[in-house]
Amino acid sequence: MIFRIVEEATGRICMSIDCDPETARLYLQPGQVLMSGGANLMIDETKLMVVDGVSTRKPGASDDPRLLSGEGEILVALEA
Repeated sequence: MIFRIVEEATGRICMSIDCDPETARLYLQPGQVLMSGGANLMIDETKLMVVDGVSTRKPGASDDPRLLSGEGEILVALEA
């Protein structure tokens, strides 16, 4: 299963990992939330962020009109 570790305050995607939920929680740091969902493990985390549970292109990240890998994925926050 694919998980994203996301900064709660900014929506910045810190890490994407493919493992079980217990292992994924080991990577969490204070101020971060574990989110599940999505089909793409390899994404450009410098160009995407999470807004209201959806991976969204950062403002000014790219002028390319094509979808970025992982863009538009619906993510669900898991309980700590």
